[in-house]
Amino acid sequence: MDMARRFAAMKIGNGLQSGIDMGPLANARRVEAMERFVADAEAAGAEVLCGGKRIGKAGDFFAPTVVAGLTDDAPLFATECFGPIAPITSFRSDEEALARANTVEAGLAGYCFTRSISRAYAASRQLKTGMVGINSLSVSTPETPFGGVKMSGFGSEGGVEGLQAYLETKLVTVG
Repeated sequence: MDMARRFAAMKIGNGLQSGIDMGPLANARRVEAMERFVADAEAAGAEVLCGGKRIGKAGDFFAPTVVAGLTDDAPLFATECFGPIAPITSFRSDEEALARANTVEAGLAGYCFTRSISRAYAASRQLKTGMVGINSLSVSTPETPFGGVKMSGFGSEGGVEGLQAYLETKLVTVG
């Protein structure tokens, strides 16, 4: 699989150094959480196509991971993992894929990789997330709003939209 091959070829290390694709996770708890996600997936019969393990003993590095053969109720599909794990599955129609994606209680970000502009448009309109990346994993910049929906929060920070939380709007009318 192309995704697994690309993930396996990524250079992991100090994210401040040139030529590094991915740095460490935020802390040791995130590495332990990734290990649990992978163990749960394997116990349910899923296949780890690449990665799936901590890298080295120093630092909080976890290999970019691709997991296939998951059921829809697998923790990797039902929980925001906040780590370098890509759970993949097949679907018969775009409608099925979007419906399955929208069953997740979280709604921070969704992603669609396609060559079809109509698919991209449908995903951007129908995914129940606060942010959508089309053919990109980058959904956040300082000048854009950042925020989720459903169990991922309410409202946005960043961008002009993020300033609204700090304002007290008042309407005054004079007759």
